[in-house]
Amino acid sequence: MLPKVNNPATMPYTVITHSGKAHIDEVLAIAALAVHRGEFPSEIQRMNSNEAAEFVAAGNVPPNCWVIDCGLKYNPDHRLFDHHQDRELPSAALMIFDHLFPELKGTDLHGYFKLVSKVDTQGARSLADSVIVGESRDYWSFSQQLLVRIFEEDPLSIINLVSRGLSEKIVFEGAKKAASEWAEFPGRLVEEEIEGIKALAYTEHPPIEIFDGLHGIDRNIIEECGAAVVYGYDKNDASIRTLYRTDIGHELLDFTRSEAEHTVFSHQGGFLLRFRPTDRNEWRKIVSESIL
Repeated sequence: MLPKVNNPATMPYTVITHSGKAHIDEVLAIAALAVHRGEFPSEIQRMNSNEAAEFVAAGNVPPNCWVIDCGLKYNPDHRLFDHHQDRELPSAALMIFDHLFPELKGTDLHGYFKLVSKVDTQGARSLADSVIVGESRDYWSFSQQLLVRIFEEDPLSIINLVSRGLSEKIVFEGAKKAASEWAEFPGRLVEEEIEGIKALAYTEHPPIEIFDGLHGIDRNIIEECGAAVVYGYDKNDASIRTLYRTDIGHELLDFTRSEAEHTVFSHQGGFLLRFRPTDRNEWRKIVSESIL
């Protein structure tokens, strides 16, 4: 069983979606529904799209059934989530997400569902960088191909897998929200400049429950201040400090050029250093020595 995100009725439910070639859109939509309810559907029926439309038009959808990505009808109150009848509508996954998780509007996860919707309704070439990220797109689409292929034969097994991962993502969004509130407190994160290198430094060890959430929002904070390096804490040992270069610092810093007095770990790629500092200024000396 999945943990309930909300408290809908616990009556067993079924799902109808289209047959034929499967897509990540309906997989995500059904997984999001399962996460919301805290339980998997008792059955997923893959129905011919024309038959599904006739089924819906005739009013034959039972009260414990959700019709997703087929049926030519969008009516959340009657558990109907299709977009093919109106090109202005978002995809089924985004329909479900917006309806069941309004509190997550504007999160990174919401942004991913919007991306899925854009590709599903407009095609991959609607993406601004569709031409220059061919290899990246192919890399990620391979895993999606595996998921949707098995979904065609055994949909419940794939929903079991995807919904568990999606549930973790939703919990992670909560951790990121808490992390943002912690980071906004004055003095916990400070900006410095070391010989022209912009640095972001943590002055307090973050609570363990929001540590991963902070890593989830790091990118936004780094982009806002233009930091090339982040001086932070080890998650499990507050005596250990970390230095890692950001994407901005990729061509500017190499930590293999320097050495801490009490090094715990130094990555041979030169982008991460973990050490026990001897004083509050040692990290500044390390950054200075690491400048390319």
